[in-house]
Amino acid sequence: MTAVCKFIAFLVLTMVIKTFGLYNAARFKPAIQSSTFDNCFAFLGVDANYNPYMGNGHCHHTLCEVIPWWMVDLRGQFVIEKIQLTNRQDTTYFANLLRNFDIDIFEQDPRQLANFPNVTGQVCYHQTDPLGASTFNFTCSVPIVGRFVRLVMRLGSCNFLHTCEMEVFVSGSSKEEIDFKRQINMALTGTPMATLITSDYFLCAQACLSRRSTDFCTAFNWITSTRSCQLFSVNPFLDLSANLISDPGTYFSVQST
Repeated sequence: MTAVCKFIAFLVLTMVIKTFGLYNAARFKPAIQSSTFDNCFAFLGVDANYNPYMGNGHCHHTLCEVIPWWMVDLRGQFVIEKIQLTNRQDTTYFANLLRNFDIDIFEQDPRQLANFPNVTGQVCYHQTDPLGASTFNFTCSVPIVGRFVRLVMRLGSCNFLHTCEMEVFVSGSSKEEIDFKRQINMALTGTPMATLITSDYFLCAQACLSRRSTDFCTAFNWITSTRSCQLFSVNPFLDLSANLISDPGTYFSVQST
């Protein structure tokens, strides 16, 4: 038996992304919320699963709070044009709990502000009435530049905040920073969405990042013996260990969350 060393390291890449039309910059990005009910974690709001039924496990959910909030870090400054929000649709009662809410945008992390969460960023959309059970599109009155997009309710009493997916559509050029976690001598199994030949690992990483706006690339294998760069669009919030195999000479990297 031959022992294979597995080494884990981190790589941070920054790239200017040019888009033609709009694309969803929130998918698979780091998300946080004011608290978490059961296993309804914040990342379920950007996991690319639009199932609107809470029991199916793809909606985020806070505890009961006076100012419950959920927020996604886009990992770069983007020109934000519109928001698409999928609300709960299991019952009208639960769908209508989302009311008197803001979708506001910040260039910096608002959690560093003294009065957070009772602060207001640049507001893309506000609604007083209950939202209802559907998927809704909210166009900002003017495009807003920002990195942190927050959904917040202010009802003056204890309430839960829960939705099932938020998409943040951006345009133009933007500077995006992505962290990759790298494992040496490991490979992700499955069929890649694309296979390229690149001269080194870093060019493979850049190829993945350059395809975020079109294919949502989140992981890649770089095979040293053939210089093959295999690109994947996988949910980085999930445990991928069952899909990894020992493969000497291959560098596997996945977007950090």
